[in-house]
Amino acid sequence: MLIKPRMEEIRNRLINMANIATEMIENAIKAIVEHNGEYLKIVDQNEEIIDKMEVENESFIITTIARYQPEAKDLRILAMDLFVNRDLERIGDHAENIKEHALSIIEKPKLKEYIDLPLMKDITLSMLKDAIKAFSEMDTELARDVIKRDEKVDVLEEQIIRELYTYMVEDPSKIKVAIRLIDVVKNIERVADISTNLAEEVIYMKEGKMLRHQELDE
Repeated sequence: MLIKPRMEEIRNRLINMANIATEMIENAIKAIVEHNGEYLKIVDQNEEIIDKMEVENESFIITTIARYQPEAKDLRILAMDLFVNRDLERIGDHAENIKEHALSIIEKPKLKEYIDLPLMKDITLSMLKDAIKAFSEMDTELARDVIKRDEKVDVLEEQIIRELYTYMVEDPSKIKVAIRLIDVVKNIERVADISTNLAEEVIYMKEGKMLRHQELDE
């Protein structure tokens, strides 16, 4: 039996899962930026779906390894597929976390007109979408570009949190909303980190080179 069609099915399953996770994140953050809880319905609809997909994909990948006994290169790819599957489920978890904070945030008057938060969201989602594209096409050049963008998200995270602390000091009535927003920002930053992980996993699949905990240029 040929393993390639089976591996292609795994990749398609993971890309489908990734698109759902991306949609969850996008709508969870939109709900906050636009102060509109309607966006959270999409997150609700997909919470159980993405958890179920993670379990089914893991079983499918492990069964493929056991049944087909792949050689080194294919085994490396399948092993990384397990990591990709786990990472995508974690993105779904972060979307759920953001949704829970959004429910409380939009109950109160808008703290301010958000500028840096949508920018952080846009950079993070571009990283995630490009990491998925790099995975789909095994494009290591695009994967490396994703990794380079992570620093921009870290800078924005520090900047937004610093501003929110200022709001809390100046007006204690805004503390609860500000703390929720800080948690949202931290969840977005984690999605950027996971996007970086996905990009590193693509590089390992294609080149056998593990970049995690190393400088990109090494």
